[in-house]
Amino acid sequence: LNLSSGINAEYGGVKIVDEGQTLGVHIRSVALFAISSPIGVAIGVGVEVSSVDPATKTLVEGLIQAVATGTFLYIAFVEIITPELNKPDLPPLLKWVFLAVGYLIMICVQFIPEGEDDVDPNNATTTIVT
Repeated sequence: LNLSSGINAEYGGVKIVDEGQTLGVHIRSVALFAISSPIGVAIGVGVEVSSVDPATKTLVEGLIQAVATGTFLYIAFVEIITPELNKPDLPPLLKWVFLAVGYLIMICVQFIPEGEDDVDPNNATTTIVT
């Protein structure tokens, strides 16, 4: 979430500045972006801790993930990648290489373990010397 939001924030900020929008548009855009992630996390947590039957919960989670994935893919391909590939500033092959490297980095990030689920916080193995 943090990696994706950071990249989106960078792109959104650059795009707003490049388009020469007014200060009010800048502020509204940043405010909307800033509240969207916490709202999405709250919705996800609400679905996760809800007491509905597992089939309904799975259906709702699947629908939310489908909308998020579709939105991400649309923005990535239509709003970001296609205009960048059409700019004549760098050779097209170099752009495709960097695009592939970016995808490989994101794939590798998926394999980083999130942590151990069975860690007991009351069983610390580190001794603090004072």
